[in-house]
Amino acid sequence: MVISPQNDCTWTYHDGKLSINLTTDEGKSYLFKTRYNIEDLFVRPDSNSQFCIEDANLLTDYQDGLYEILKNESFALDLGLNAVACEKFTRPAAPTSRYFLALDRPAFEFARGDVVILYSKAGTAGYCLVLEERDADGMVRLMLLSEELILDKEQNRGYQIGMMIRVCPQCIGDIYTGTNDRRVRYA
Repeated sequence: MVISPQNDCTWTYHDGKLSINLTTDEGKSYLFKTRYNIEDLFVRPDSNSQFCIEDANLLTDYQDGLYEILKNESFALDLGLNAVACEKFTRPAAPTSRYFLALDRPAFEFARGDVVILYSKAGTAGYCLVLEERDADGMVRLMLLSEELILDKEQNRGYQIGMMIRVCPQCIGDIYTGTNDRRVRYA
C-alpha cells in the first residue's frame, strides 16, 4: 500500500478514538483507529486536520523498523500509525528508568524506528519502538510493542501495548545477538 500525504489523508475521531483517514495512491480509502481514546490525548488534532509530511516521515521511519522485525506490512502499518499518534498526540510519560535494568555492557547505537528491548527489575521484558532517540531531557521515548510490561506487581504498576515509556539510554537493549547475523535473542 502506497500512501502520499497529499492524497486526502486526515486525522479524525471515530467511536471515541483518534483515527486516521488514509487514501492510497490508487484511490482506495481506509479508516484506521488508533489505540488512543480522545480523553487520553494531550494534544488533540482538529478533526480532518491534514496528515502532513512530518507525519509521513515519522510513519516511514517507524514502518521500516517494524517491517524489519515483523515482515508483515499490515502489522507494520497499524503499529506505525499508532506510533505516530503516540509521538505527536499523547502526554509525554514521566521518566521511569528506576524500574528498568541499566545494561552492563557498551551502549549500542539506535535510531528512530528501531525495535529495542527493556528489562524491568521485576523480571519482565518488553519490546519497544524508538519514537525519539533523545528528548529535551536526554531520555529516550519509546512505544511499547508487547502486550504488557509489568514494573511492580504489588503496586499494580506497568505498561500496556501502545503506551509511551521514557527511560535513560543505558536501559535500552538490542534485540539482536550480534551486529551481522541478525538473530533474535530472547530474555
